[in-house]
Amino acid sequence: MPFDNLIANAGRLRILTALAVENRQEFVRLRQMTQLTDGNLSAHARRLHSAGLLDIAKSFRNGKPVTTFALTDDGRRRLTEHVRLLLRAVQGPAMKVNEPVAQKVQPAREVDEDWVD
Repeated sequence: MPFDNLIANAGRLRILTALAVENRQEFVRLRQMTQLTDGNLSAHARRLHSAGLLDIAKSFRNGKPVTTFALTDDGRRRLTEHVRLLLRAVQGPAMKVNEPVAQKVQPAREVDEDWVD
């Protein structure tokens, strides 16, 4: 199964992962979390919303517009599958999809104290 090109984009991946951590965020908070410009955040959010991965709610607070974003169930599912495929690619074909990453970590080797950068 190939990677999801919609999710693989760096800007959209930042949005989805930020919302995976904190599911409901206002525009200003999400902009801070993703380090995207207003225009990039808006454009990527519209694209994710069109694909059904993101909910966008607009409201007013004290007379000012407030835009809130939330990850949909389908968005979480597709992000999770994208991450699984990425982990499988990095860790090799022997890794099972549901196998915890920690099981694949190799023990640390002794450090040569005389080695200098």
